[in-house]
Amino acid sequence: MKKIIPIFLFLILFSLKAQATYLPSYENSNSYYGIGAVFLQGENKIYKNPSAESETVGSLSYGKLILNDVSAQKEEETFLVSLPSKNLFVLPVKSDNDEWFCVCYNQKLRLFGWIKKTENTDYMSWEDFFNVYGRKYGIYIFRNVGDKNKMLYSSSDNNSNVVDKFFFAKHVSLWLIENDWMLVKITTYDGLTKTGWFRWRLDDGTFLAFPLMNNGG
Repeated sequence: MKKIIPIFLFLILFSLKAQATYLPSYENSNSYYGIGAVFLQGENKIYKNPSAESETVGSLSYGKLILNDVSAQKEEETFLVSLPSKNLFVLPVKSDNDEWFCVCYNQKLRLFGWIKKTENTDYMSWEDFFNVYGRKYGIYIFRNVGDKNKMLYSSSDNNSNVVDKFFFAKHVSLWLIENDWMLVKITTYDGLTKTGWFRWRLDDGTFLAFPLMNNGG
């Protein structure tokens, strides 16, 4: 009986790990994001080059990465977004052409490969991504965003007037998105509400916010 219990616990922990949820960390906005997001379903091979004749580095099968070199990375370093309960598995896209996506399949080491466009792939620009999921679930601001970027402007322009600023946002509602800017209503922890244009992406591609996709059912 004593031997059965550890095995049972191992199976539970393995099941939980396999169904793990990943989003860009609240504390770290340094993930690689690229130009947009590709949603993956079913099975997809990752190639070194955009050719079916190219060598593969591994494959993605229903939310799990299987590398040719099994020691190459940890599972949690694979996806930018992994929400098994919503059947959402997202990799960031660096570039694409008519038939292929160049994706980042390792956030820590910045490893890139190519996935062929099929019925198992669906692309969204980050603007559309925020519009859909930000409106549905809300937005969170990364905790390591500096005070100089916690400004609300009168329009989607750095040269426009600063109408307000915030330090700790309890809830962020997205009203409108325009390129690297979003019109938001921010509720602070002291119960105040502030409205204005917030820059969610900087010129170097750094994200300051992300949809709270694990919110709700």
